Amino acid sequence: MSSPHRYHSIAIVLHWVIALALLFMFASGLYMVNVDISKAEQFRWFQIHKSAGVLMLWAIVLRLIVRWFSKQPSLPIEIPQNEHKQALWGHRLLYVALILMPLTGWMMVSASSFGLPTIVFDWFKWPHIPGVRGNETVESLARLSHWYIALAFMVFISIHIAAVVKHKYRDKVNLLPRMWWSRSQ
Repeated sequence: MSSPHRYHSIAIVLHWVIALALLFMFASGLYMVNVDISKAEQFRWFQIHKSAGVLMLWAIVLRLIVRWFSKQPSLPIEIPQNEHKQALWGHRLLYVALILMPLTGWMMVSASSFGLPTIVFDWFKWPHIPGVRGNETVESLARLSHWYIALAFMVFISIHIAAVVKHKYRDKVNLLPRMWWSRSQ
């Protein structure tokens, strides 16, 4: 069976939804902790950020399931073999960061001594991780991890985008159609 020319449609939708959601998460995360806003407004932004984080966690899980159960397109033969390994490791790092970001956020919220609930967009209450409430060490480690993973994530995403641009303009290999729809397919 030959390799498909593009990713599965569900994977494509999830890729772009998660990419847009990440932009929102980075912006809202920086906004809610660095801008001088009222406590009520900050609480509102924390609830939005946490709600989006829960939905992203589920989108990431679904994205991984689709990845495991669907055939992936092979990299074009024009791309050198050593760059195949780099692409594999780059994608692995992106997935690790995708999983760790919401998990460290969830751990941070769960370990908070405030015990504020996460009400996901007023639809349902998301549970806290049991056994960590009020643990300042866990909260501090989760907060620090969340921040450093976000920084690393920005680097990984920049490299990911730079690789696509490099392949298109330097190597004359357009990888973008693999993660988009076309009328010819």
